[in-house]
Amino acid sequence: MAKRDKGTLRAALAKHRARSQQRADEKRKATVGQASKAAASVPSKKRTVMPFAPDDSVLLVGEGNFSFTLALMSPPHNHPPQQILATSYDTEAEVYEKYPDARAIITQIRAKAGLHADRILAFGVDAGALHKCEAVTGNRKDDPRRWSKVWFGFPHVGAGHKDEQRNVLANQLLLLRFLVSVAPYLTQGRAPTYVTGKTRRGSDEEDEDEDDSESQVATADDVFAEHTVWRPLLPPARQGSVLITIRNVSPYTPWNIPMLGKKLRSVFGPIAASAPPPPKGTFMPTLADLEQAGTEYVVWRSFEFDPRMWKGYSHRRTVGFVDGLSTANNEDLLRRTAPPSASKPQGRHVGTGECRTFELALR
Repeated sequence: MAKRDKGTLRAALAKHRARSQQRADEKRKATVGQASKAAASVPSKKRTVMPFAPDDSVLLVGEGNFSFTLALMSPPHNHPPQQILATSYDTEAEVYEKYPDARAIITQIRAKAGLHADRILAFGVDAGALHKCEAVTGNRKDDPRRWSKVWFGFPHVGAGHKDEQRNVLANQLLLLRFLVSVAPYLTQGRAPTYVTGKTRRGSDEEDEDEDDSESQVATADDVFAEHTVWRPLLPPARQGSVLITIRNVSPYTPWNIPMLGKKLRSVFGPIAASAPPPPKGTFMPTLADLEQAGTEYVVWRSFEFDPRMWKGYSHRRTVGFVDGLSTANNEDLLRRTAPPSASKPQGRHVGTGECRTFELALR
C-alpha cells in the first residue's frame, strides 16, 4: 500500500506541476497579447522630412499670402533671410486685394529680413518665365543667382475649368512651363547625402546634408545677426532640386508629377497643343528651349507635407480668400482621421487626403 500511495502522490504532483505550467503559459501569452494590442493602439511616431537645409538658397514660387515664407523664416526653422526669395504671380496690390491677411504677413517678413527686406520678395513673377525676373536670375552675368531648393506649393491655374480633363491639362502645362523655366537656375554639384546615401569624410571637406529631420537650424543669435548685417546670397555647392506640393487626392493626382518630370520633352508638345490656351501674353517655351535646357528630371523622393510643421502657415487658394472654403488653420489640408458623427462633428473643411511633396532634380 505504501508503494502505491507513493506512486499516486508522484502522479498527482506531476499533474499539479503540469497544470501550473499551463496556467503560467496562458497567463504569459495573455500578457504578451495585451501588450501587443496596447502597442498597436499607440500611433507610431511619424518621421517628418525637413526639406530645407540651413545653407540652402531657397526660391519660393507661386506664394499666396506669403505665410509659408514667414513660417520658413520663423522658429523653429529660422532660415536666413538673405538665402530666401519669395515670389508671387500677382502684383503686390493684387496680393493685398486677394488675401486680407497678406499685408500684416508681408510687414512681418520685411521686419524680420532687416537689411535684406528689399531683396526677399518679388511680385508679378510667372513661375513659367523665371528668366524675366532679375531677382531670380541675378543682375550681372558674372554673378548669377542659383537656387538649391525651389518650392512650388499647391500650384493651380485658378481658371475654374469645369471639365476635369481640361483642368488637368491646364495645370500640367503650368507645371511643365515651370520645370523648363527653373532648370537653368538650379545649383550644380554633388547630390545630397539623402539621395546618394554616402557621407563625405575629411575635416577639410564641406559637410553635406545629414538626415532631413535632424538638420541644424539657426540660433536666436544667428537670426539677429542675419537681420542686422547685410550678407550676400551664397548658394551651396550641391545639386539643386525642385519641390512641388499638391493634395494627394483627385483631381490633383491625375496631374502625374513624376511622369511630367521624367518625360518632359516627349509630353510637352502634346499637352501644350491640347490644353486650354493660357492668358494672352504668357511665355511659352519652344521645343528648342527644352533641348537647350536639357530638361529631363528624375524623382529623388516624395514625402507627406504636414502643414503643422510650419507654424503660422495658412494655405490659400489661387483665386484668393474664399468665404466658406478658406480656413485659418489649414483644416482644408489636414486628413480626416474618423468619419464625422453627431457627438464629434468634424465640419466640411477637414480634408480627406494627405498632401504630398515630390522632389525632382535634373537628370
